[in-house]
Amino acid sequence: MSHTWVIDSNCFIHLGSMAPDRFLPDMKALKASGHHTFLVTPGVHSEVRTVRFQRCKGKPELLKSMDSILTTISVEPDQIRGLAKMIGEKASPQDVDLSLMVLASQLAREGREVVLVTDDFKMTTTGEKANLGYTTCPPSTFMQRLAELAPSKNRSAFNSLSRRIRAAEMRYAISRVNEYDIQAKLTWMVDSLIEGPKAKPPQPAKSQQSEGDEVLSTALKRALKGEQIKLKHRKKLGTLLEVCMPMVELDDHLASLSTKTYSNDVEGAYRMTMLALSEALESVGLGLAPLGERDAELANTAIAGFVQRTETALGLMAKMGGNQIAARLHLSRALQAATLIDDQFAEMHSMHQLGLLATGSDDWGRAARLFETADQQAQSIDSDRLAYLVLAGITRHMNQDTQAAEQHIQSAQAYVMKDKIKACHSLSKIGTSLLSIDQPGLALEILDEAMECALESEQSAEMEQLAERLLMANAAMTKIDSLHHEDLRSLLDRLNAIDEGAQVAFNKEIEAIDQRASMHMAPLEETWNTWQAGERLIPEGELLTVVRSETDEHGHTLIIVHHGTLGSLGLWLPEGRLPVSSGHIISMGGSRVKVAQPTVDLQDKHGIRGIVAVENTSQLDFIVPTEGMTGED
Repeated sequence: MSHTWVIDSNCFIHLGSMAPDRFLPDMKALKASGHHTFLVTPGVHSEVRTVRFQRCKGKPELLKSMDSILTTISVEPDQIRGLAKMIGEKASPQDVDLSLMVLASQLAREGREVVLVTDDFKMTTTGEKANLGYTTCPPSTFMQRLAELAPSKNRSAFNSLSRRIRAAEMRYAISRVNEYDIQAKLTWMVDSLIEGPKAKPPQPAKSQQSEGDEVLSTALKRALKGEQIKLKHRKKLGTLLEVCMPMVELDDHLASLSTKTYSNDVEGAYRMTMLALSEALESVGLGLAPLGERDAELANTAIAGFVQRTETALGLMAKMGGNQIAARLHLSRALQAATLIDDQFAEMHSMHQLGLLATGSDDWGRAARLFETADQQAQSIDSDRLAYLVLAGITRHMNQDTQAAEQHIQSAQAYVMKDKIKACHSLSKIGTSLLSIDQPGLALEILDEAMECALESEQSAEMEQLAERLLMANAAMTKIDSLHHEDLRSLLDRLNAIDEGAQVAFNKEIEAIDQRASMHMAPLEETWNTWQAGERLIPEGELLTVVRSETDEHGHTLIIVHHGTLGSLGLWLPEGRLPVSSGHIISMGGSRVKVAQPTVDLQDKHGIRGIVAVENTSQLDFIVPTEGMTGED
């Protein structure tokens, strides 16, 4: 059975003054068992940020020591205000307590067995009046229940701590006897020791039919993967395997998209994938039409994985083509399909991609919630959390949720300090993702941190790649971006602690990159107003990377591109918008070009060195890495 504990600030204050050295290892063992989830909200971090373990060696900071144990989940301010209004302002607890009550109630509605750990009796009484669905217990009972659930070798320490906390709770309650009637609170404290957690109503036993359906569902999934299944299962499935078989062709189609490193026809790939999905679903639908509800449920569960992978690919291709609405729809469908098969990795991946879409459109609150939920899934399957913590921290910061942002970055710091090489790769991927959604200001700050990690871990090849990405981010920056993110630096500086010697070396690297960036912003010395071979500007075989694309009110398109030697250029396409977005790679093909110096306004806004007119735009080749089309990591 899984236990979900939402813990308030007073519990941590008790732990800080009374918990012995072995408390942390015992709690980590409970967390590692997978049967316990310990949750707080950002407000708790604010209230107990200075609390230390007084009885532990070195008196470490409590929250830093418990970072790997606790999961922090943000609660929206309007939810807190809504609960306060429902309860009544005079009877309402403080905002931090309300955030814990909202969180506990949300989790209870999801079907979890939630216990809110608090010694504030008001949180119990108001929660019961508002029918919020969770149970409560004081910190002493929390420790006692952990003792009952822990391995035998850990029980004694939890029980001892429970008794010490209970004595403090009683002393405090008695000291307030002249201020309010303590009888109800004392009764609640005693009852919590006797009753234990309230049991859920007994669930009806699964029928033999439902158990048989689970077996058949598993057998059908295995058969679709090409595995051998028992003959009796094949007979019971009847025609279902044949009906669902067209979905297998979707994986074959996605695999064919990945046979090349690059694709020069994302729109064509999108249309073909849409057609493949439509035909497969139509075929399955026709096959299921004469069958009953039970068979349809078995089939839809079995094919959900194929749908999830295909919708994810469609979402990514739509994003590359600049169709954000279609991208969100496809990725939302992918998330829904992942929930059908309870694939937490797929759910995590879909929420990550949806979060990036929201970040690209400056929808900071929605992006933060998606990244935070992805982080929760990452914890549940023991996956790498760094990317989700960093992105949640950035988007919370942009949404002006300062406490939550700082907590996410503090949690991320532990992962960075633990493994600089792994952190470098992860931060580099985050920066590249942010560049692909036209957020160069955010990308620049993250790539700075990745460069620090690369330098400290002596990854020279990675440093060269990061230098190019930093130049690209500088090229994509506008004045608005610079102003928009000017205060983000101080937050992200906390991600990595760098020593003085490494800091000097890092500063030299950044100065060299800044010098190259300045050179790349100076207007081209040589221009020409007659058509010339494209190779005169860009040598044959060399490519341009798109950093941004803008279409004016007349339908004319300016594509800002980056070249490793030349810097930033503007491709002027008066014929109208082309399906191109950040991250695309352009080959000039055989077209001739003209080159002019940019106007003062264009150079000031885009930092480009020249304007390039393309004689035959049909010869331009727009290519993208296929791994970005299919969602492969």
